[in-house]
Amino acid sequence: MAPKALDPALAQKVLDSDATDDPSIKSKKRKPTSGWASDTLSSGSSDDDSMVSADTDRKTNDRTRRKSIADTRKGTSSSTTSHPTPPARKDSIPNGLKKLPKGYVYDTEINQSALMNLSVNPSQTGEYMQHLKGKNALENNYPDRRGEFRVDLTQEPSTFAHEQQTGYTYPRLRNSRRERLPKAHCEDGYAITDLKHNGAFLGRMFCLTDGHGGRACSSFVIATIPGAMQVIFEKYRPQDLSLPNVQELLRSQISEAVRLIDKEYLEYKKQQYLLYKEKKITQDPGSDGTTLIVNIFIDKWIICLNLGDSRSLLSSRDGLGRWNVEFHSEDHTPALERLALTIYANGGEFVTHDDKVIRFDPNLRNDKKHRQSLKEARIRVRDGALNEYGIPYRTKNGQAASVNLGACIGDVLYKLDPVNPVLNCKPDITFIDISNIQQGFLLMASDGLWDYVQKSHHRTQDQNLTVSQFVGDKVDRGWNHQRVVHTLADRESSAGLYSDSIQEYDDFTAILVTFGKQQLLQQQQRNQEHEERQSLLQQQRLQEQFLLEQKMRDVEMIRLEQANLLRLEAAANGSGDETLSDSSLANNGVVIPTAHLTTAASEAEAMIVEEEATLAPSTVTGGTSFSATAPSPSSRLRRQQQPPKTAQLLDATMDEQPPSSTATGSEATEADDAGAQNHVSPEGAPMQVDDRDVDMLSA
Repeated sequence: MAPKALDPALAQKVLDSDATDDPSIKSKKRKPTSGWASDTLSSGSSDDDSMVSADTDRKTNDRTRRKSIADTRKGTSSSTTSHPTPPARKDSIPNGLKKLPKGYVYDTEINQSALMNLSVNPSQTGEYMQHLKGKNALENNYPDRRGEFRVDLTQEPSTFAHEQQTGYTYPRLRNSRRERLPKAHCEDGYAITDLKHNGAFLGRMFCLTDGHGGRACSSFVIATIPGAMQVIFEKYRPQDLSLPNVQELLRSQISEAVRLIDKEYLEYKKQQYLLYKEKKITQDPGSDGTTLIVNIFIDKWIICLNLGDSRSLLSSRDGLGRWNVEFHSEDHTPALERLALTIYANGGEFVTHDDKVIRFDPNLRNDKKHRQSLKEARIRVRDGALNEYGIPYRTKNGQAASVNLGACIGDVLYKLDPVNPVLNCKPDITFIDISNIQQGFLLMASDGLWDYVQKSHHRTQDQNLTVSQFVGDKVDRGWNHQRVVHTLADRESSAGLYSDSIQEYDDFTAILVTFGKQQLLQQQQRNQEHEERQSLLQQQRLQEQFLLEQKMRDVEMIRLEQANLLRLEAAANGSGDETLSDSSLANNGVVIPTAHLTTAASEAEAMIVEEEATLAPSTVTGGTSFSATAPSPSSRLRRQQQPPKTAQLLDATMDEQPPSSTATGSEATEADDAGAQNHVSPEGAPMQVDDRDVDMLSA
């Protein structure tokens, strides 16, 4: 260890102390600055030192201010007034925090929350500290509400949440308290249901509507669209959706279903307005409408239906942990070129919020230099005052009725011409393959979310990216889904996402669905097992049906055998008529009773038996037996249906055969009689013949 005299650090310390004692140097020493003058304190200071310094500066400033006031009253000036010391901040600034927001008040007890906007390690944030202190207690404030929809939560996607908030406003009087004034009712609607195929789970459907002008149309659509989708999709299997022709067919069927729903509601509204015009009802029906968002998860597909300015956002997480926007639906606003041209051609015009007409030339397409912007435009009908239903063209304030949508369901005022309506109801339908997404989420929300995202993010791409990162960050933090959508609904407290506080908020509805590749593979395996079971059951049904038909054919052959035996008996008794009519056979009870047919059918359905080689009995009855080579009933039937000469030749041929191979004519007749009386069914049980048949055979 070096001697103290030779220690460089000690020598420097001595030099510093000597320099401080020098009066000339002391006068040039820099004065310490207070917290108000500098955003950063010396690195060696502590919070306690800062508090002491702030108290000292505060006392000094108070004395200086009192002395200055006294000197001013006396008409003299103080020597200290030439360089006034600025007032100290009421709060002290901790080390390492620079450029805090204006008006920020630092609290030493919750100092970790100041780090939230500094992009530091999340483990240092107050939010993370609160997460560690009571995660379970915090999550319990946002209970799982999936049971409200009565869906099968063992099927995917099973992790989702929804939130709805009725719009509200604040009083506009200066002396009034800042209390929310909610609307009378919420005009948004939502539905979550399962689709079935052959009684089994096919997919899960999420629906959302955003009404305007009233909630009647929104309620009507949300009540009818699930049933319409069930009728359409129950005809298809999951693997059918991969076929391009099936996708085109589904697009046309879904569009037609939406058109029929819109037509039905418009007809209802027209009838209501006619009754209102005739003063049969006293309340104005109102020209209301709604948007529509539908997302259907089936196997590896998401079928997205979009109509209006509500929006669906699909985001995925890449290998680096970043959340990227994979898909978003297109808002149907007047600014869309393809919609603006149709609106203008069908009798619509564009106006501002104060009802001033916007110049629009359809020949100048995408010409920003010569055409006014339609970004904030509204749509009204040029000749809306002239309609046979008496639909009011102007609002209560005298302005023409207008909407800021390019497509919707309802709004009868804009669809008076059913052939060329000003607003159409044709949805955008997109098939999205999610088989390559390892982890993702789908957020569908009304414009109560998208219209309040930061004004700096006026572009749709910026809004989508901001919301995607906001939701993805909360999912990565382990928030449950109900907490995420609840945070989205609180538009006055979600810092960094929404704009500053405003005066009025629209209705808010959002549905969040998360999914992953592992869940998708499990769902595909369940679907495959279900298809295999269905295929096996179908094969069993076909086999049973085939055996049943075979049994019925055998029964019919037995009936014909009995009819032929009666003809032979009639010919042997010398009746003179070798052919009996069907009516006489029926009168004599030739046809087997219906009970025998029912018994044969029930036996075929109850058990599966092998087809017997022949229908003739092999047991001995009445001292006469059939050998294995005895002619089958079908061969005898063909022989008996031949002309008389051919039948005689066949009989002669049978007589020439040796006794060991066949029986004589009389024995054959007796054997036929015995076989007819004691015929054995294919199951081995003897089938009884009608009593009238037995009497006729004995005669």
